[in-house]
Amino acid sequence: MRLPFLLSPLILLACVEAGPAPALIPQQEEACRTVIADHIRRPESEVTVRWLSDDGGIATVEAVDGNRRHTCAVDATGRVLSYDHPDA
Repeated sequence: MRLPFLLSPLILLACVEAGPAPALIPQQEEACRTVIADHIRRPESEVTVRWLSDDGGIATVEAVDGNRRHTCAVDATGRVLSYDHPDA
């Protein structure tokens, strides 16, 4: 009767999707902040960033300055591949 209880954690572990290394997220956020601040010609302190997701090693990072929203595609080396204005 104990077998189902022993298998439950193993089944849950198999369902967990691997994400980026936690140390990589701040680097990706900072890269996006720098590029967007340069794009809008404002100080980096005026840009708020938030890591959203990772798909195949490319992170999506949201950057907001005031009421304008941007998203960056950032690779694992911290290089911004592109950015856009999703609400435009």
